[in-house]
Amino acid sequence: MRYRPFGASGKAVSAISLLLREAPNMTTTHAWRTLAFSAMEAGVNCFEITAGSDVMALGVGEALRAVERRLISVGWRLRGDPRKVLTAEAISLSVRGGLAKTGAGYFDLLMMDEAAFESLAPDAHGYLADLRAAGLALHIGVVGDGPCIDTCIDSGAFDVLATPFSLISDWKARRRIKDASARDMTMIAYDPFPPALCRPGGGGVVPKAGLFRRAEPLAGAGTYAFLHQTQGWSAEELCLAYALTEPAFATVQVEQFRAEAIERLAMITDKDLPTGVAAQIEMARFSADTVEQRRA
Repeated sequence: MRYRPFGASGKAVSAISLLLREAPNMTTTHAWRTLAFSAMEAGVNCFEITAGSDVMALGVGEALRAVERRLISVGWRLRGDPRKVLTAEAISLSVRGGLAKTGAGYFDLLMMDEAAFESLAPDAHGYLADLRAAGLALHIGVVGDGPCIDTCIDSGAFDVLATPFSLISDWKARRRIKDASARDMTMIAYDPFPPALCRPGGGGVVPKAGLFRRAEPLAGAGTYAFLHQTQGWSAEELCLAYALTEPAFATVQVEQFRAEAIERLAMITDKDLPTGVAAQIEMARFSADTVEQRRA
């Protein structure tokens, strides 16, 4: 595992981190404790816990108590409900309850999704600053890629931005990264694995050589077929390796529930993209952009 500075905080975080959300097979504190231990054994020291699951918070908290607090980055994510106003009292109950269950003492990050930000009550904005001043949440951030995220970046009120990033990210996503960097925001990437490309057969079909047909040297150029044809690499591994090449991100956030998958992805942080893959990515992106321009 490689580690990167988390902005100006002085803390180093693992190049890949875990987003923890409810899952059908994760229904006990033992399951969450085991997952957190497995991730830490693979070198992961950055976790973001989604509010709403006592079992998750308690299980992860049990694992985190086994290491020095200063060596671990713990985030708490608030999810909004468009039908409800998110008040300062509701944020307080969630944060203080999360701290009590995890035993973290403080959260390195307090993150809000777009729905949470858009439903903030007037008193909640000031309370977020109070949490930071009190040392209960060292950094306040937002998650997403919608129009309200651009408003958050322009406001200068947030320290951290978590936004989707992958090898198919468009110019809007890349512009958002530049804008956030200009505001000195610490950034987290998530969704590095485009489902349509990572599933078997995704990325484009390349004719195979047959008895009366030779394989063309440039067959598949301009498509993402190479994701499934690069020897020794899976499509997910190539996508993660690409996301890790963006220096603006402190960490790339993944969602995994199997120890072997976390260990496999952790090993990618110490590897470079295979020769020629970066060029193939740019060719595929250029072809996709050209198609979109023709449709427009």
